[in-house]
Amino acid sequence: MAESRKPNILWIFSDQHRAHALSCYGDENIHTPNLDRLAGEGIRFTRAYSNTPLCAPFRATLYTGKYATTHGVVSLHIPLQPGQLTLPEVLQANGYHTSHMGKWHLAGGAASSAFVSPFFRPGWNNWCGWENSNRPWETQYTEGDTPLPLKTLPGYQTDGLTGLTVEWIHKQPADRPWFHVVSIEPPHPPNSAPEKYEAMFRDKPLKLRPNVPEEHPKRDKYIADLRRYYAQIANLDDNVGRILEALEETGQLEDTIVFYFSDHGDLMGSHGMTGKSRPEEESVNIPLIIRYPKRVPQGKISHGYISGVDIMPTLLGMIGGDIPDDVEGTDLSGTVYGHQEEGADEVLLQYERTFFKKSPESSFRSILTEDWSYTCFLTQGPAQLFHLGEDPYQLHNLITDDSYAHVRDKLHTKLANKLQAHNDDFLQRTSWA
Repeated sequence: MAESRKPNILWIFSDQHRAHALSCYGDENIHTPNLDRLAGEGIRFTRAYSNTPLCAPFRATLYTGKYATTHGVVSLHIPLQPGQLTLPEVLQANGYHTSHMGKWHLAGGAASSAFVSPFFRPGWNNWCGWENSNRPWETQYTEGDTPLPLKTLPGYQTDGLTGLTVEWIHKQPADRPWFHVVSIEPPHPPNSAPEKYEAMFRDKPLKLRPNVPEEHPKRDKYIADLRRYYAQIANLDDNVGRILEALEETGQLEDTIVFYFSDHGDLMGSHGMTGKSRPEEESVNIPLIIRYPKRVPQGKISHGYISGVDIMPTLLGMIGGDIPDDVEGTDLSGTVYGHQEEGADEVLLQYERTFFKKSPESSFRSILTEDWSYTCFLTQGPAQLFHLGEDPYQLHNLITDDSYAHVRDKLHTKLANKLQAHNDDFLQRTSWA
């Protein structure tokens, strides 16, 4: 492969996989050797975050490099409006052949929706996927630009999508760089995996996070769901191995930048809650692993802040591409390549609502910086202050502790300035500000 040729780019993109649920991130309940291999041969971020812990808003941020209140996809069932420049379009302009397989969830559709109009997904040379399914078995999808015929992935979705990706990799010519996304719904609910994987965790003692309440009435359900969650991740890890093997067999592995990440996490019983859409770590802290041995230091662990809004500019920085002027994230390619230790100065979290119906009590903004996490809810005001360095499980909320009033005030000012810089009127809508 000629030295002047740009590297291939592969995104392995899962749904609802919290950072804490991989062995390379320290989880004793599961062994993820293939994802651990990626981390060992690349860089792993411990402070990667979903700016909006909900499927559609995160995906819009990922592909535009903008915050939710800028790109407009503030909840589910809101399409990303055409006319906003997206990453696949930028990569096409940089000579890349672009390919998408799997979940899209940016056309405004609900589950189950198999067809995505090209109007809502510009920039893809190859298309194979669906809008939203939430059905990990026999998932329906379409190829190309027409709604028919509907096709069905045989068996389990992660296995089927991996099979299509492996086949696609083997067909790629050597004379053009490519960008391929495999967007997998598991470990998103419903938590279900092939029997081989569920059996691995059915009777296995699990070590729960300390913030899962001991006496919670749903504790047994949390444990049962967590077993199937781990089963999905074990299956996902095996399929990551299949993809890496295909890259090795075709001689493309060393010339491919491989990303692994997820759109948000899952509380899985932490703080007595489940799902996402909350500011707690289990909901917003995501895995982010990048492998490219030609330039990324191997076995590097970064504690610098990075979030979904930074992924597009960082990737473009890694390949020497021009970053669109309207991108709001930060190019952290210097951090990825080991030229600097620091990441972004802070992370902004924005959450409005899940669907069209307004739910002001759940709307929040958070800022994370210098080991601190500070959250304001729309109807409640300042509600959470955690020092994540000393209290990683967020067991001690310091928001009403007067000895930390100076920290609270400093972070509130930082949050206000960040919101103002991005034309987010959250604080103007409150009754307490």
